[in-house]
Amino acid sequence: MQFSTSIQDNTSKQTWWERFTSQPHQLFFTSAIFFAIFIMVLTLFSLLGKINLDFALIHGFGLNYGLFTNAFLGFLITVMPKYNSSIVIKRDKYLQAWIIYQVGIFCSLFLSIVIGKILVSLVMFYFVKLFHNSIKEGKALVKTDSKYINLILFIGASLLFIEAITFYNLSTLIFFTYLLSMVFIIALRMIPAFYFAYTKITPWQRPEYIRPISFILLSITGISMQFQFDFILKIISFTSLLFFGFVIYKLNLLKKTPPLISVLVVSLIWFEIAYISLFIESIVTAYSFKLSFHIFAIGFVTTLLIGFGSRVVMGHAVPPQAMVADKITISLFFLTQIVLISRVIVSISFIAHLDIFTIFLHLSSTLWIVMFIIWTIRYGKTLIRIKS
Repeated sequence: MQFSTSIQDNTSKQTWWERFTSQPHQLFFTSAIFFAIFIMVLTLFSLLGKINLDFALIHGFGLNYGLFTNAFLGFLITVMPKYNSSIVIKRDKYLQAWIIYQVGIFCSLFLSIVIGKILVSLVMFYFVKLFHNSIKEGKALVKTDSKYINLILFIGASLLFIEAITFYNLSTLIFFTYLLSMVFIIALRMIPAFYFAYTKITPWQRPEYIRPISFILLSITGISMQFQFDFILKIISFTSLLFFGFVIYKLNLLKKTPPLISVLVVSLIWFEIAYISLFIESIVTAYSFKLSFHIFAIGFVTTLLIGFGSRVVMGHAVPPQAMVADKITISLFFLTQIVLISRVIVSISFIAHLDIFTIFLHLSSTLWIVMFIIWTIRYGKTLIRIKS
């Protein structure tokens, strides 16, 4: 699948602001990268005791909605019309919503948690309605993926709204039911398409039951972890590792491919490893400093974010860039895995009661910041449409 908007190169007649706001991914991806760095800087300062802010709010809400949801929205505003053969979503439909969304994030972090989260959730509900219209008016014959994605976005907005008005921290439930479900459904559609475009190997025709079962398993995982239903967690994690292992095996994605595709395949392997880890944790340890949680978040979600983000920026550049990973991009893929390994060492050291876990905790946070700074250096100029 080629990411290209087929826009004429008339940038000489546009102001920078007109160029920057002309495509939704530029706005939302820029915000996502900013929050990837900013939130982790706050996280690191919090770990070092330099600031006195709610760690769960910064790290949980900040990453779920500041980083990942910004990236989701930029991606979905772009691809929903393509998925459904409907008209492109115009700038006047997303520009003000983007501004209000960022205001909501900052308001949640520093001013009023309740008002900020309500603002963020309302913007998400607005986009749910926008995507619903795109799906309804589209001419595509198959709209199943789009409907699931929009439903999951609605759930993410609803859970955040409930969290705001009840003052109850639902970050674990949000992570599995909303974040992981969203990414997995998108990955099931996009990764085989990219893989087929290169290898010409006919992709597995996924049975209709794959999507609902995936969502149900992830949701039950989130519920059992959120409310500490330990027995259910043992059963659901074992069931899930078998089911998702079967799905990933059937996708047949092991042929050698270029780095931009290989990194997407690696993310799915980490997804399976995360469920294996979760099952082992549910049996042998009371608390692992969220080992499997971070394998999901870094190994699966962040690896996909780096891969998809790089593809989208290159494909939507004016003019579009070749879909080839240079040395910097390949280094970013490896650095993502180093960040993950560092975070895994944190949990293993914690379980083993080794004091070095704090060193690796600070190291993994620092490497995360460095990783996104490097990504910004490589793609930032293209993303924010600065002329050469």
